[in-house]
Amino acid sequence: MENNLSLNKISAAAKTLKVLSHPVRLKVVEFLESGEKNVGSIRDYINLEQAVTSQHLKLMYMNGLLKKRRDGNFIYYSINNDILKGILTCVRDCKN
Repeated sequence: MENNLSLNKISAAAKTLKVLSHPVRLKVVEFLESGEKNVGSIRDYINLEQAVTSQHLKLMYMNGLLKKRRDGNFIYYSINNDILKGILTCVRDCKN
């Protein structure tokens, strides 16, 4: 078997997987899979306090997994990287 992955590609993948390694962040990605959502609806979905929700969203945004936009007093997040949908497929296929 030929190794086709460069060290840069492997490092980028490891960084993405590290950010997604928290169950709450995986739930956020799953929720955003259907489209853009505001912070309040994300908070309600994951059932955490606003500050904790914002910390998770900020980490995912800062690592390029999510994009955000402001509309008045609301901030909306959406998936910024299509690879996340593939990762969700892998997670769904995991067995206990």
